[in-house]
Amino acid sequence: MNIDNRLRSIVIVGGGTAGWMTAAALGRFLTKDGQTRVTLVESDAIGTVGVGESTIPQINIFNRMLGLDENEFVRRTKATFKLAIEFRDWERIGHSYHHPFGPYGLDMEAVSFHAYWLKQHAMGEDDDLGAYSLQAVGARQDRFMRPNGQANSPLGAIAYAFHFDAGLYARFLRDYAEARGVQRREGRITSVQQDGLNGHVTSVILESGEAVEGDLFIDCSGFRGLLIEETLHSGFEDWSNWLLNDRAVAVPCASGGSFSPVTRATARPAGWQ
Repeated sequence: MNIDNRLRSIVIVGGGTAGWMTAAALGRFLTKDGQTRVTLVESDAIGTVGVGESTIPQINIFNRMLGLDENEFVRRTKATFKLAIEFRDWERIGHSYHHPFGPYGLDMEAVSFHAYWLKQHAMGEDDDLGAYSLQAVGARQDRFMRPNGQANSPLGAIAYAFHFDAGLYARFLRDYAEARGVQRREGRITSVQQDGLNGHVTSVILESGEAVEGDLFIDCSGFRGLLIEETLHSGFEDWSNWLLNDRAVAVPCASGGSFSPVTRATARPAGWQ
């Protein structure tokens, strides 16, 4: 007997960056054959956590997977480039250092670069690890370029990421996903229906009374956890005993002048900024 177990309908609960990244990925790979329907349910009445996102180079993997044009992505999200994270006043007031993306130095004769540097450091001959990172040197000098792709050049594989407006990124991905057949359903979810035998989610009910059914539900409802916690009671594992701080406050600020290709994390008495 040939049983067709393919997913025919996928429902994403919640929009924002997480919801539309999910929708874009599913739209890229699943909807083109016309066999799978992807629906995202969100409500304009429910706000999202809108902040500037500071990313790491893996964002490039995702964007390339979607086939996004990077110039268009930068324009649409008002992005800037970053090579490193700069930590100010962490060791002491006035001290700063960079945590760059990408590797340090070059391995030589099957021995890692770090082994050579540690030996030099132990001998008191070198203490500036950042001098051996192209990204760290570029960040210190406020310089950036995209990699040129040449295998025999240190400029061939520059590791970089972005700062961008998370709300604009979600809007950009919404346009991308809808162009590939993802359907957006506007409405606040008032209840969740489950299978009486196995407890699986079968549909979500909107304020209008409409039921949105699916074979697979993906919870992108943020802190609320509408499906995974409020409905399925998956359980929240509290890590507050191990975390250095227990809250974040998003505040807009005036322009700091010229752009630097770094995320700057400055230590403060009660955390960091």
